[in-house]
Amino acid sequence: MIRPFSLADLNAILQIERESFPKSPYDRRTFIELHTFCPETFLVYVETADQREQISGYIVFIPEGRIISIAVLPSQRRKGIGKELLRKAMEMTHLKRLRVEVRRSNLGAQAFYSRMGFQMIGISPNYYGNEDAFILQWTPSIEKTLM
Repeated sequence: MIRPFSLADLNAILQIERESFPKSPYDRRTFIELHTFCPETFLVYVETADQREQISGYIVFIPEGRIISIAVLPSQRRKGIGKELLRKAMEMTHLKRLRVEVRRSNLGAQAFYSRMGFQMIGISPNYYGNEDAFILQWTPSIEKTLM
């Protein structure tokens, strides 16, 4: 199930962040600010087991269509969670496009976004300090914009 993030989810999100981005994880304050500024577009993927909720992933993007972050617990990857989260973002009817920056060295993320219909539109030099980012973009099909 995908639902909006709540502050009660913060510790789980921080754990996912640390495991997913050990070199440069966002901190508690950053996620609180993201929740404040993007409450409708900060979503979590929740699984229920033994009547307990476990957050397995999240996506946060600004309403204008830029993905700030998407992550899935390493132990839960390759199960379609990231795909579901990204699809949910892509279904937002007001989006004219969706953009994301990906490390030049992150071939897995590049392949993921390519499978989801994103195309490279540019490079941001030294975006990650000492590493460039590829700028990827998805644009809705004409059929979606006519709906």
